[in-house]
Amino acid sequence: MLKLTQVTAGYGSIRVLHDVSLTMEAGEFVGVIGLNGAGKTTLLRSIAGNCTVQKGQMIFDDQSLNGLADYKRAKLGIAHVPEGRRIWPSLSVRDTLLMGAWRLPDRQKEAQALLASVLDLFPRLKERLHQRSAVLSGGEQQMLAIGRALMSKPKLILVDEPSTGLAPIMMEIVIEALRKLRQDAKIGMLLVEQRVQNVLDLCSRFYILNRGNIHEPKPGQSLTRAEIEAAYFDR
Repeated sequence: MLKLTQVTAGYGSIRVLHDVSLTMEAGEFVGVIGLNGAGKTTLLRSIAGNCTVQKGQMIFDDQSLNGLADYKRAKLGIAHVPEGRRIWPSLSVRDTLLMGAWRLPDRQKEAQALLASVLDLFPRLKERLHQRSAVLSGGEQQMLAIGRALMSKPKLILVDEPSTGLAPIMMEIVIEALRKLRQDAKIGMLLVEQRVQNVLDLCSRFYILNRGNIHEPKPGQSLTRAEIEAAYFDR
C-alpha cells in the first residue's frame, strides 16, 4: 500500500530524513520509534504532504505522491493525526468530527454512519458531543483527533505520538481504541510513538529512526526490549 524509496526530506534547505526507505501492506500496523529530533514527525509529514521532499520516491496505492498536494493525498485515503492534535477549539465535538468527512464523495449519506462508529469507539466523545473542543481534556482531544481522521474513511492513518501528555488511564483508552482498529483490519496505520511498549503491543513490525536514518530489524529477528532500547537511545 505504501512504499518509500530513498526519501530525503526536511524544511527548505534543511535535511531531516536521509535516504529513508519503508514499506507497508494494506491493513498493516507498523511502528516507528526513535529519540526526539530523530525525524519521526518529519517522516509522517512527508507522507502527508506537509514538508519538502528533496529526493526519492513515495508510492501510495500504486500512485506517486511526489509533488501531490496534501489535500489530494487526503482524497487518496491518507489521514494524519498530528502531534499536538491540532483540533479547532471553537468547534463542537460533533462539528469537528463531521469536518473530517469533507473528502467523501457522498458525505451526506456516509457521515452519520461514520459518526456513529467513531462514537462507538470513543464513548466519551458521545458525552461531549455538543461541547466546544477547547474544553475537552488532553485525552479527549486525542480521541477527537483520531476520530476526525477516521471520519475521512482512510486507507492509511498516520498517528504521531498519541500517548504524549496523557494521564495513564486516558493513554490506555486511546491505545485500546487503536488495538480495536487493528482487529478490524480495514485501515493501515503508521504509528510514531515514544513508548516502545505501545509499539510492540500494537504493531506487527517496526522501524528505528536515528538522526534521520532508518533501520528495520531483520524479518523474524526477535529483539529483547533491552536490545531495542539500546538502538532506540543510541545517540
